[in-house]
Amino acid sequence: MIDDLTGLHIVVTRPTAQALPWAERLNQLGAVTTVISLLEIVPVLDNVQIQAIKNCILDLDLYDKAIFVSQNAVELGFEWIENYWPQLPIGIEFFAVGETTAKLLQNRGAPVTDLAQSQVGAMTSETLLQAPGLQSVAGKKIVIFRGVGGRPHIGEVLATRGALVTYCELYERLLPEASQSEFAKLLKDDDAQELKATQDLTATQELVVVVHSGEALENLIKIMNEKAVFERAVIERIWLLVPSQRIVELAKAAGLIHVYGAQNATEASMLQGLIDVKRALLSFKAQVKKV
Repeated sequence: MIDDLTGLHIVVTRPTAQALPWAERLNQLGAVTTVISLLEIVPVLDNVQIQAIKNCILDLDLYDKAIFVSQNAVELGFEWIENYWPQLPIGIEFFAVGETTAKLLQNRGAPVTDLAQSQVGAMTSETLLQAPGLQSVAGKKIVIFRGVGGRPHIGEVLATRGALVTYCELYERLLPEASQSEFAKLLKDDDAQELKATQDLTATQELVVVVHSGEALENLIKIMNEKAVFERAVIERIWLLVPSQRIVELAKAAGLIHVYGAQNATEASMLQGLIDVKRALLSFKAQVKKV
């Protein structure tokens, strides 16, 4: 059937806490899964970074708007906020990139301004920047809760609109050390024993690698380069699903061939993306057989 994932070997690359329930969901839909996290979310530990966070939190009532770019930003940010603010300061507008992040903010008692903008399909920085509440921001103080060295697009655009932007960098996104060898081994493993079952794509050696962010893609490319597996035969085995057209272009620029973009990184969109990948893979294999 084309509406399930039977026959696919899917490599789940999310941080472990998110990867395991996601892999279980994919298994229920018929896929074989391998979990190799490409990102590990680690709270910052450096004393200077910690002091910078504390300064942002103590000054929270001085900001006009607060933007949270991810679920991790909400969870770690509110650990700090709740330590210093038993009640949220009055007068701050809260914004979120994506519906899931917005829901987490609401669960923490933070009303989300321009909620509809967080719920539209794209779930990107570009989409949030279209929010009415982020247009006339000249002279406004805005704090952006994010990871260290996150994509600067939101802050840069708001600065051009005249906002005074501060970053509250809460966590680092690291490549787990073990993941490098595990991924390299998987990419070079021609046996693929777990794929020998009689499924729709019987005994296929193609791997459907799902990444949920640009940082995860960067780490995948890093592994492939460092482990010398960026070879034509390996590249042709990888069918990559990413959460946006921007990341599709990054993957193709790096040399990957079979790259597909979901509408966004939500579970529903990524599942639909996997169904689209299965359809494309079936079509590709049918054409190969004809040749």
